[in-house]
Amino acid sequence: MTPRVTVVVPVYNVEDCLERCLASLKAQTLEDIEIIAVNDGSTDASRAVLARCAEEDRRIRIIDKENGGLSSARNAGILAAGAPIVCFLDSDDRFTPEACERIATAFEEGGPRTDVVTFGANCYPAEAGYPWLVEHLSPRDAVYDPFAPALLFEEMSRPFAWRTACRTSFLREAGLFFDEGVLFGEDQVFHFAIYPRARRTILLSNKLYEYRVAREGSLMAIVASDPVRKMTEHVPIMAAIFDDWDGAGLLEPYGSLLVAEYVDFALGCILDLEAGDREALQEPAAAVLRAHFDKGALADLCLEPATRAIVDAFLAGEPISTPRAKRLRLAYYRQQYGWRAIVGRLLGR
Repeated sequence: MTPRVTVVVPVYNVEDCLERCLASLKAQTLEDIEIIAVNDGSTDASRAVLARCAEEDRRIRIIDKENGGLSSARNAGILAAGAPIVCFLDSDDRFTPEACERIATAFEEGGPRTDVVTFGANCYPAEAGYPWLVEHLSPRDAVYDPFAPALLFEEMSRPFAWRTACRTSFLREAGLFFDEGVLFGEDQVFHFAIYPRARRTILLSNKLYEYRVAREGSLMAIVASDPVRKMTEHVPIMAAIFDDWDGAGLLEPYGSLLVAEYVDFALGCILDLEAGDREALQEPAAAVLRAHFDKGALADLCLEPATRAIVDAFLAGEPISTPRAKRLRLAYYRQQYGWRAIVGRLLGR
């Protein structure tokens, strides 16, 4: 009998929290699920924990592979999935008991055109949440059929691929897998790939996931605490998205929006770095734009004045001085948030 939902659990050296994660799947109100645990070359006792849990719950199927990273493990799960719906659960997190049932119901109610369902999540522990994170884990109820840019640029629909379920055939037939060349931020790349291609996307306000806020020592925690490392990772994330959108013909209708996102996600933040770090990242960041737009195409983009000024500064071919970086950043902040926000920021409010 074909299960209704496949849950892919990537596993790498998580012996301390793996049983807790799998217990949340054992407690699902929907029993008709398949659990694919991808052991990504663990060197601790994770494999033994998986074997013990699989003995207790026959729905758990273990796939052993050489270590290839999170994206590689998720891709192995997508290829092995036996259910028409596939979703993802990181091994240090948990699903709420009704998660799989609500996901399956959303696809059924949405009909055969529904390719993607994105839902909300709670932080674990709750006190570790912070305003940006809580906001971005709280989508509203909405349906996009067909795709509209607001799904990516206005809704609380990304990042975090673990709060998105997909029709398995949609991913396989369109070749939509996680980019194994992107070592950090692969969730962003994935969402920018699937949403524009999905026939129908459903957003659910239901909080079906318990997200363990980045552990000390995790890659996310390390990158988040280091502004230079963070921007060093953000540039290749956006490069992968630009490459994908260019190949899919999405830059012509939506190029202005993606460039504006690039300024917000990377270029604007690079301006805040120390002079040496800023200069080191300026050319690689500018190269992303040059790879996809000639001068005429860039001039035709519909960009806000402060956004365009930042783009022009990166493409000018000369280092951006610290005084100029500060002026550009201030103008951009004023454009985005207004003078009142600037005053509040200066006063620490």
